[in-house]
Amino acid sequence: MWQELSDRITTWMVKRHLASCGENLRARNPGMFFLGKGAEVHIGNNVKLEKKVRFSLADNARVYIGDNSYLGDYTLVLANDEISIGKDCAISWHVLFMDTSSHPLGFAGEEPKTKIAPIRVEDHVWIGCRAVILKGVTVGEGSIIANNAVVTKDVPPRTMVAGNPARVIKEDVIWE
Repeated sequence: MWQELSDRITTWMVKRHLASCGENLRARNPGMFFLGKGAEVHIGNNVKLEKKVRFSLADNARVYIGDNSYLGDYTLVLANDEISIGKDCAISWHVLFMDTSSHPLGFAGEEPKTKIAPIRVEDHVWIGCRAVILKGVTVGEGSIIANNAVVTKDVPPRTMVAGNPARVIKEDVIWE
């Protein structure tokens, strides 16, 4: 009973930070929103945000989380542009989404600049604990990202990737 009451209170606190929210949100992370001017977080129906899920958005950044998705404890969503997580996704704990290099970088003869590119996680994706999803990546529908993987390039649909940097280790995967 206490947990249900606590969930209702923290969900109410989280909803105050959202630009839009579907039905049946359960959120256990009050106060973990750091939103720049004009930044927006949109959440679909039946989404679960576990303890200490953190959203940090730059000015005018956008985050979208689709219906029936789950974000585990201590997941960190850092958006300078846009991060989109599809429907029916299972995101484990301590996962990092980061759509920017954070600091200007250049190589010989180049002017250093901060690289920013949206992240797109398609529907029915499973991301294991401590995985890192970096700027410009699209994770294809039905894919699995293994624990501790660092995803720097697009992941084809229905594949399993692992390692640093992540590479395909299985194809035609199915998960429930």
